[in-house]
Amino acid sequence: MRELDSILAALGGAGARLVVEGRGLAPIPVGAAPERARVTLRTDRAVRALAQGDLLSLAEAYLDGEVDVDGDFLEVVKITEVLAPDPGWRERLALAVRLLLRDRRRLQRESVAFHYDRPPEFFLPWFERWRSYSHGLYEGPDDVPAEAQERKLAAAVAALGLEPGMRVFDMGCGWGSFVEYAGLRGIRVHGITISDEQHAFCRRLIEERDLPCSVERVDFLDFDPDEGFDGAVFMGTFEHTPDYGRAARFLARHLRPGGRVWADFCSEREGHQVGAFLARYVWPGTARYVDVPKLLDAFIRAGFNVHQLVDDTASYAWTCRDWADALDREAKRLAERFGEKDVRIFRVFLRASQHFLATNRTQAYHLVAGLEAAAPRR
Repeated sequence: MRELDSILAALGGAGARLVVEGRGLAPIPVGAAPERARVTLRTDRAVRALAQGDLLSLAEAYLDGEVDVDGDFLEVVKITEVLAPDPGWRERLALAVRLLLRDRRRLQRESVAFHYDRPPEFFLPWFERWRSYSHGLYEGPDDVPAEAQERKLAAAVAALGLEPGMRVFDMGCGWGSFVEYAGLRGIRVHGITISDEQHAFCRRLIEERDLPCSVERVDFLDFDPDEGFDGAVFMGTFEHTPDYGRAARFLARHLRPGGRVWADFCSEREGHQVGAFLARYVWPGTARYVDVPKLLDAFIRAGFNVHQLVDDTASYAWTCRDWADALDREAKRLAERFGEKDVRIFRVFLRASQHFLATNRTQAYHLVAGLEAAAPRR
C-alpha cells in the first residue's frame, strides 16, 4: 500500500519509534530501533483509516478497540506531526448550527456537563492532592505534582495580595482546588460552576473542612454578585469564557480598589478552535484555546494594567504528563467502572496535550492584572 508506506515513512521522519502490525500486514518497523511502542490494527477499517490519512477515523478506531497500543503512547501521538488534527468541516458546521439554533447558555451547560459531569471518582484517581484541573508551576521535570500545584496556588495568593478575611471570586471552581487552599488560610472564596457534580463536591468540601467559603451553581453570564471582591482567579476557565471583553468589564466593575486577577490558561498562536477529536469527544461547544492578544486587549480596554504574563508551557506539559501517567496506573480500575472507551478518550486527550505542549505547538501562560499600577520591584 503506497499511501500507507508514505505515511509511515513520514511518521518515522517525525521521530516516532514503533512497530505497526495488523490485518494483512507484516510487522512494519517505523523509525530507529529499538521500538518504543507496538500498534496493532485489528480491523480493515483501522488499516484503511491509517492508509487514507484520516486521523479522526483512526482515533475512533482506537476508541472502539480496533487499534491497540502497547508501550509508550507518546510515540503514537507523533502521528499528529504527519496528519493535522485540525477541526474538520463537519465540526465547524456542527458548532455553527448549534450556536445559531441554541441559546449560548444552554450550549455552555451542555458542553460543561459533557466533560465534567462524571462522578468525581473518575477524575480524582489521576489528580494530585489538590485536585487541580489546570497546570501547576514546576521547578523542573521531576517535581512532585502536588508540590507544583501548591506552588501555583501559593503564587496566586501572593500575586493577588490576599490575606485572611478577604473575599475572592473563583470562576469555574472545579473540584475546589483554590477554594480549599485559600479557605484553609482564612480567605473567603466564592466559587461558581455550572457543573452539578462539581457544585455538590465543593459544597461537601466546604462543610467537611469548615472553610469560610461558598459555592454557587450559576452561569457566569447570569452571575450578579451583591458584594465586591478583593481578587479573582480564572484557573483554566478562560478556555470556556470566549467573551473576554465581558469578563474584563465584569472584573473592573466588581473588584474593590487594589483588587487583582490571576488567570492561567492554554493558548495557541493560530486557529484557536480545538481539533476534530477534542471537539467531538472532549470539548464540544464553545471551548477554545485562548487568544492571548485579544485577552490582553480586553483587559487593557477595561482599564487594567497587565502586571505579569509568564510562560508556563513546560509546566503544563509536565502537568499533562503526570495526569496521563496517573491515568495509566489507574486505567484498569477506571475502565471496569466507567468503561474502556472513556479511559481511551482521556488517554488520547492527555497524551496529545502533553505532546503539543512539549513541542510548543500549544502554549500555556499565567497572567496577573490590576486596576492600579503594580508596585515597583525592589
